[in-house]
Amino acid sequence: MTAYTFSALPIPGRFGYGTMNLTWNPHPPPTSQSIETLQFVTQNDQFGTKLLNGGEFYGPDNANLKLFKEFLAANSPEDNEKLVISIKGGFNPATHGPDGSKEFITKSIENILSFFPPPGTAGRPKLIFEPARVDLNHPYEQTISYVAEYVRAGKLDGFSLSEVGIGSIQKALSVAAVSCVELELSLLCQDILQNGIIDELTRHSIPVVAYSPLCRGYLTDHTVENKDTWLSSIKEGDFRLTIEKFSPENYKHNIVLVENLYHYAHDKKNCSLESLALSWILAISENPHYQGRRITKILPIPGGSTPKRIESNLSSLVELTDAELLEIDAICAATPVRGRRYNEAAEALNFA
Repeated sequence: MTAYTFSALPIPGRFGYGTMNLTWNPHPPPTSQSIETLQFVTQNDQFGTKLLNGGEFYGPDNANLKLFKEFLAANSPEDNEKLVISIKGGFNPATHGPDGSKEFITKSIENILSFFPPPGTAGRPKLIFEPARVDLNHPYEQTISYVAEYVRAGKLDGFSLSEVGIGSIQKALSVAAVSCVELELSLLCQDILQNGIIDELTRHSIPVVAYSPLCRGYLTDHTVENKDTWLSSIKEGDFRLTIEKFSPENYKHNIVLVENLYHYAHDKKNCSLESLALSWILAISENPHYQGRRITKILPIPGGSTPKRIESNLSSLVELTDAELLEIDAICAATPVRGRRYNEAAEALNFA
């Protein structure tokens, strides 16, 4: 067993909150609205959301980092100190790909740190750096070692991994303690439950930060209730149209599964499809025997650009019994999802 020089940072709460759509958006909401939303999601005791997820490249000109800076300035030091903020970096917009070199990782971390209070300052949140993808041109252990230097120096409080396979998880663990791993998980994307990744993370008690828990809008009442027009309503240039699940042919197939889940949510659980989708993740999180094995902690990070949307997503969650989890599994098995998580061009970086 590796003797680490620092421990993994504990990840609090049952949820996180994803901020990508607040800034990486053709029409982002006003900053004042985004700050109000961030305050609502972090200061509402009912939701227990202290993990915020952002990205250095989430929008032009450091837009996401600037939003975090203004958000922290609007809060009390006591509220800020309760937060854990995880920022993805190490992604080169010039090449549209990851750069795991020491020069680029250092530049990325230093840029991110410049938007937050220095270590030891009152009101500083806990900061996690997350290499956005595995750079296949650099040994992953080296990339992680560059990040770990900042944790040892006290400039970062921990680090996360993103879009990694079992091999990269093991390489990172050979260097330092991993605080969490960000991966896609939803009722329409259960890859990590089937490819051994969840089992590897469970062995090491590493939490999963589950992005796209509503599968980029698929798993919503609105989609089912507007199923004939929803796909065509997605505007040209929207990233989702590059994803195979969203091709017209695959949509016609996948919407059948989504409808079946919608009817289960409304008829069996008297809740929205959104509530069922999030409740399912919470029900398998730390479950001692889901599908015959123990599951590590999983924190879904839904987005939502207004307090109303967040309250709608998080305030009507339901409990799911083991028997109900089996029923949901059967619904999913009856209509297997069609289409890759992204597309053929992105395949090399998926679970790298």
